[in-house]
Amino acid sequence: MLDMPPRHVPWRGQCESRAGTVLRDSRESTWRRFATVPTRMMRSVNTVSRMNRRTLLTVCVGLLLPLPLALLLWGLLRPEHRQVSLSGMVVSPMLDGEQRARLATYHRRCVSTAECEPPLGCLYEDRYRQAYCTDSQCATDTQCPEKHVCRALASQRSGLLVRACTPVGLRQEGEHCYRLPTDQKSACVEELLCGGTYGWCARPCRLGKQAECSEGFFCADTRPQPVCLPTCEERGCATGQQCIRFDEGASICSQVYGTNCQQTPCSGGQRCNVFADPPQPGKVWMNCVERCGKDLPSCSAGRVCHVYECITACDPQGPPVCPEGYRCRQPRPDDPFGCHPDW
Repeated sequence: MLDMPPRHVPWRGQCESRAGTVLRDSRESTWRRFATVPTRMMRSVNTVSRMNRRTLLTVCVGLLLPLPLALLLWGLLRPEHRQVSLSGMVVSPMLDGEQRARLATYHRRCVSTAECEPPLGCLYEDRYRQAYCTDSQCATDTQCPEKHVCRALASQRSGLLVRACTPVGLRQEGEHCYRLPTDQKSACVEELLCGGTYGWCARPCRLGKQAECSEGFFCADTRPQPVCLPTCEERGCATGQQCIRFDEGASICSQVYGTNCQQTPCSGGQRCNVFADPPQPGKVWMNCVERCGKDLPSCSAGRVCHVYECITACDPQGPPVCPEGYRCRQPRPDDPFGCHPDW
């Protein structure tokens, strides 16, 4: 027999080594297969996440785009909304009936705007002889009756303006006026404003621009805007007239009825009163008055208390005691008779 090469029979260690290799290869293959699962899952999650982020972004943009418009509408509709005038001052808006009904101080008497709920202002009306809390009554001239204009008026003791319809009147530049008069006799012509604390028909001006005012006027820092106020202190007055001073530097040439207490100062704690009546330009009424009323001394003999001031007492059936330009009358049925300016 031919000698055959002996078969190689692996020994036990070799068999175990090969088995371990196969098992390890199998484990690695299985691990690789399972290891790819989280990766695929993460890719899917990332894909979904990106899609969700895009969807969320789209939704947010859709919600935010109308937000400015919504805020604007809310601001316009809420009662607290106020407008700003060209002079930079805040203007009370026009409210509807429902908004007014929600405000407890609406049309309530007041002394200052602090007593009124926002956005109301405390407005003094000469036609009613009182101040009360109110909103604006107009925004443009077209919302006013015929021969009336819409004016922005300063409220009591605040920077808030209130728009109201005021008559177009007869008073010329430099004449005394009422901001909210009962008739045309006390109102300014259309091109003029009733400005200044005391009330003067005036044209607007810019501070430091004196050339914008006519001769005999100066640009005064008045509310709600600067206006040209009259002055007579440098040019003097005609015979029979005197230069009478008012608030904010204004002064006018006038015929004086009573005592010129600017030339002859009052004594004993009395105060110098100066009155002017718009329908009677060029005239003023002056006298020294003492205060009276609750917790104050009684008026001296021959005087009576009227609106917290002592005035000369009189009897319409008795001898005349009132000076020129004054008349013995009783303003209201429960008032005492006294000497009042004859207007």
